[in-house]
Amino acid sequence: MGTELLNAVDPLLVVTQKVRRIARAQGRLERLQAELQGELDAVRRRYDRPIAAVRNRTDQLHADLEAHCRAERDAILPPGRKSLATPFGEVGFRKAEAAIRLRDGLTEAEVCRMLQRAHLDELVRARLSPDKPAVRKALAEERVAPDRLSRCGLVVVNGPERFHCRIRRDALLEVGRG
Repeated sequence: MGTELLNAVDPLLVVTQKVRRIARAQGRLERLQAELQGELDAVRRRYDRPIAAVRNRTDQLHADLEAHCRAERDAILPPGRKSLATPFGEVGFRKAEAAIRLRDGLTEAEVCRMLQRAHLDELVRARLSPDKPAVRKALAEERVAPDRLSRCGLVVVNGPERFHCRIRRDALLEVGRG
């Protein structure tokens, strides 16, 4: 029975059959993904130990290289040079960026106030922005009107109508067998 004939008979039946087809396809997709995940988990378990061992060895070798380079820095790096190129890579020393932390016992708000009092406003972030999810909620609960938001600089625009199709989890099990 073709879709054209069904359209003439019962549009609700057509929708039901189309959703059933989607549910079947989605059920098959989820089964394949679960099968793949199972195989990936088995492969990961097989490689976990060797990977961990190689990572550990690499970390040890890196620490040993760093210790050697620090101890022999003058012999390895000519004056004025910060790095040494080798056939297998480069080693060297670079000045790291300064780490900025709060003094013990101070909060971010306290530090921001002190920076502002010291006329260092450019070092303080301004994090003010409209909370759009809260605005949508206030509109839905009718706690605020669109015209009031408009006076505050916000424009409420209704989005386009969107189609949706959510497949029930239990439907996946039922039709997935067919």
